[in-house]
Amino acid sequence: MKIAALLAVASALVGAGCTASPRLADMAAEPAANPAFGTASGHYRSVLGSYQHREPVDPKNWKKLNEDLAPRGEDS
Repeated sequence: MKIAALLAVASALVGAGCTASPRLADMAAEPAANPAFGTASGHYRSVLGSYQHREPVDPKNWKKLNEDLAPRGEDS
């Protein structure tokens, strides 16, 4: 069973390798780019522009943080 699958894959690869590819002269006749599309913006933007240095901190009291973040309403 494995040999049959291997032969099927090998024959498909050999068949694909024998197909005709476009000629180099035909590919060179095509324009390299379409000038109607224009270009993207060339403005410089630093990849580190919004970087902020952060350091680890000790854990805080999660109950107090939860109470501080809870919505304040008439029920509380």
